[in-house]
Amino acid sequence: MDDKLFVYNALDGACTFEIRDAIWNDIKADGYGWTYGATIRLFEPLIFMMTRGIKINHEALAETKQDIQAASAAAQAELNKLAGRELNAQSPKQVQTYFYVEKGIDPYRGKEGQITADDKALARIARGTARRPGMREARLIQDIRGYEKLLGSYMEIAFDPDDRLRAAINPRGTKFGRFSTGKTVFGTGCNLQAMPQEFKKFLVPDDGYFFMEKDKRQAEWVVVAYISGDARMLHVIENGLDPHVYTGAMMLREQLPPDLQRQVTDKDLEDIVRLDSKVIGMLTDADEILQRRMADKTLRNVYQFLPRTMSIRQCGKKANHGLNYDEQYRMFALMNEIQESEAVKIIKLYHRIYSGIQHNFHAWVKQQLSKSGRTLTNCFGRRIRFLDEWGPDLYKSAYSALPQSTVVDGLNIGFCDIYEDDYITRTMNLDILAQTHDSLLFQVPITVLTSGKLYDVSRSIDKYLSPTMEYGGRKFTIATDTKVGWNWSGMHKDRNPLGLQELPECRSKLEFNQLVHHTLGIRQGSGMAAARNMASGSTRSTPAGAR
Repeated sequence: MDDKLFVYNALDGACTFEIRDAIWNDIKADGYGWTYGATIRLFEPLIFMMTRGIKINHEALAETKQDIQAASAAAQAELNKLAGRELNAQSPKQVQTYFYVEKGIDPYRGKEGQITADDKALARIARGTARRPGMREARLIQDIRGYEKLLGSYMEIAFDPDDRLRAAINPRGTKFGRFSTGKTVFGTGCNLQAMPQEFKKFLVPDDGYFFMEKDKRQAEWVVVAYISGDARMLHVIENGLDPHVYTGAMMLREQLPPDLQRQVTDKDLEDIVRLDSKVIGMLTDADEILQRRMADKTLRNVYQFLPRTMSIRQCGKKANHGLNYDEQYRMFALMNEIQESEAVKIIKLYHRIYSGIQHNFHAWVKQQLSKSGRTLTNCFGRRIRFLDEWGPDLYKSAYSALPQSTVVDGLNIGFCDIYEDDYITRTMNLDILAQTHDSLLFQVPITVLTSGKLYDVSRSIDKYLSPTMEYGGRKFTIATDTKVGWNWSGMHKDRNPLGLQELPECRSKLEFNQLVHHTLGIRQGSGMAAARNMASGSTRSTPAGAR
């Protein structure tokens, strides 16, 4: 190798230090020293994750590919039947001709004024308007395009020669501290952050290991609650309530006549929300939902106060996830495929229930931006400056900045603490394989479970991932959920019985160990050989008890 390359690299490194020395005082003076230090601390654990990678199960990958192809073919067959001919979902010209010429729908246009049949236009066509019913064909075209994207983006991934999936991780890839991921310098891997949850079942632990995921519970919603000081939000968190059920129940209460409001308790309303969720499930067809509600004697009495195209719990969930950062009714309607009039109603109900979001949180953020030169600083010390034009877009970005950065900074502080804990990562030999904004994925040796040490290790991890935070004099932590399984996708009793399954709260070490053994299908006392056999064959068949 030419010595010039070594000399060039040495000069490059020296210049980097010279630049750092020149700008370091300015970095500290402007308050960005914390962000720099936190970024530097992440490099070693991130290099470990990028080097370690995740094992691939090619049989599960082939099954997933077949499932997607079958779903795409079924959607195409239904589309052709409705259209009365073969319709190419990937052809913008054919799709535009079908909807805007043959069906006579007023064309939707893009930002430049051009006629378009992109995803947003299709969502509007599928949703319908007050004068025009929604069209199933548009939804099918969206599905087909989504399936083809999955096949192209995730089912044709180039893996490394050792049959592992790796990704390049950029710790400063986003504005507010979240990582960005993509292909490695060798052209292998993919964006792990955006990989759909249901298509992760081909990512499996190494032989002799199982997966454990630590997920921060309702993380951003909790941060908004403590920044805003909203009494109802704090009531939900501090009493361990289901926020989606509670939000749905309060939406229902707000619509009841005054005399009826006085007669029912919050528990009565929460029971109705749970019943409605059980009866409706994930249905979105308004006629079928109405039919099911009318068939139930309890729901029949309140159906007029419930959303037309989803359960009231689902309505609460969508509101909790979308409305803290000032999302407007048109976008809310588009994202959730509902009528704009219904979106207006939901948004008004949500902010009536949680009045502290707009009156306290949003108002405080605007005040801070004005006082501190367009800058916000989260509770850990991350400083974020906003340079866009004053207006709604800047404000929305600022509203999301503190919750998002607080959650990911708290998680990454714990991530580094765990990696640097020799007992967890070296003595117990746990590997941290992935971070996805508010969760960490570990692979854990089965010996840690069979030796009875998993409970203490899990508790230590939870402690690291739960730093105390403070806003407005209110101190809090964010709860952590634990999931275990034999692949990275979520558990489904039919489609993926070996996936990650959430563990309920456990009151003792014995209860925790028994629950993990049962969830993984490992019989206590069965010995290491039996556990190893279950792990090595776990991706091909269901171990005893896992169903």
